[in-house]
Amino acid sequence: MSRDERETTGIEDSPEGDQNLAPDESGSLESGIAAGGTLRWAAVDVTGPLRWVRRQRDLSPVAAAALGRGLAGVAMMRRLSSKRATRLHLEVRGDGPLGLLLAEADAEGNLRGAVAEPRVDVPNYPNGKLAVGVAVGEGRLRVVRREDDGSWHDSQVGLVSGEIGDDLAHFLHQSEQTRSAVLVGVLTRPGRVAAAGGLIVQPLPGVPDEVLGRLEANILRQTGVSSLVEHGGIDTVEEVLLDGLQAEVLERQSLRYHCRCDRQRLLSQLSRMVADDLEFMSDEDRTVNAECSFCGEVHHFRHQEIEAARAVS
Repeated sequence: MSRDERETTGIEDSPEGDQNLAPDESGSLESGIAAGGTLRWAAVDVTGPLRWVRRQRDLSPVAAAALGRGLAGVAMMRRLSSKRATRLHLEVRGDGPLGLLLAEADAEGNLRGAVAEPRVDVPNYPNGKLAVGVAVGEGRLRVVRREDDGSWHDSQVGLVSGEIGDDLAHFLHQSEQTRSAVLVGVLTRPGRVAAAGGLIVQPLPGVPDEVLGRLEANILRQTGVSSLVEHGGIDTVEEVLLDGLQAEVLERQSLRYHCRCDRQRLLSQLSRMVADDLEFMSDEDRTVNAECSFCGEVHHFRHQEIEAARAVS
């Protein structure tokens, strides 16, 4: 079951300092069980982190909606991962005008994400909803999971609709043999993100048919998960969508947007570039400006600094 509100991957290791941390704009995640332990679930509110990155990257409404769905989805999937991944990386690579979408979550509650075309604009659907599926297009969804022992596991499937929620449910079914109800959504107002979040519910072996029927009825009655987030955060999401299913919260976690970009790593990469490429990237005072796609911070490097790094590499 699923429903949406209608060449680098950035997964390399890097220092985990507090650079580019979104100030005072946290999100939250809760997870637990329901229906006597026959359902497990996770719910997130990523409104604060998405608001921060939308401002930093000047995201268009449809780009913000796509990225917010990705951030919500990857945070919940990491929590529900059977192997309790220390980091989960989501990559949606479609042929639509949005281009590549990246989203990451780690065990400490850090989120980050990016889209290739931050200011993409496509017409809304006839019902007025943002056309995320059109912006994404056709392509593939890839999930890379890092385990406690440092190993990486990589799986991918074809996109179903580009609407993110349908695609995540398809991935969970195909790659992890797990049926899932996946709801992710972003509600935008002129010039701002009003709400962003989601819910994933997974039935466990032996779940009664009447429990699944109640869950499906709860979902079908609602117009969108982001409206519930706007109305009352995660509490309202759980109260409405898990109504009558005796939901129990077993874990709570704060989420934050935290970019891992590192000036020294960028300098090392620039020092390995050929001279002609560096000249092409330089401005009049022979400075190379490198902008982080995840947080929008611009790092400035003088040619002398790059040459010095090249000499010691």
